[in-house]
Amino acid sequence: MSFFKRIFTKRKKGVGQEIKKPAMIERIAAPKTIKEGETLRVVVSGHFSNLSWKLDEAEAIIKNKDITVTVVGKKKTGMMAAQALKPYETTIEIKKLKKGNYKIKAAKGTTDVLELVVK
Repeated sequence: MSFFKRIFTKRKKGVGQEIKKPAMIERIAAPKTIKEGETLRVVVSGHFSNLSWKLDEAEAIIKNKDITVTVVGKKKTGMMAAQALKPYETTIEIKKLKKGNYKIKAAKGTTDVLELVVK
């Protein structure tokens, strides 16, 4: 197929739809201790693989004293973008933690596991 024919032909169906996938988390920052009833603020940062990705949502799932942080990115299919790292940073607020020791970890990424004490 020639270059001009590719440019001027109709786009395939599905182009322009959103793709969502978990993003790599490179750093998690949180306090080491909080009081029961306080809101825990976890700062999460990392990079997307190219400039077409955007931050869609960030959430924390609490299960058996483990807090797992997930960041989801989105982009449109068929979009061209420069291959450059695009940084992101967001804060996740977690409420109603009970007394105890918790571990904060990333669902996907290279960050270390943090320990949290709720007094």
